Amino acid sequence: MKALPNTICPLCGGANRCAPAAAGTLDVPCWCTQARISREALARIPADLVDKACLCPRCAGVLDAREPDPLDRNPC
Repeated sequence: MKALPNTICPLCGGANRCAPAAAGTLDVPCWCTQARISREALARIPADLVDKACLCPRCAGVLDAREPDPLDRNPC
């Protein structure tokens, strides 16, 4: 099955780190399968993007908003 190519978080506009979206297939594992995403975070997704765009780890509540994302590779 083919994954939707949406790699942008619908809440913040940043990279959502969706491995299936990046690969174009649902046959690859993704960070979200091991994460507990709150109902509140899911409820904030705009209706037109439900089941069409994934949240990023920060918006999903997996990362504390005050902590840097360990996956960010920004040298600054």
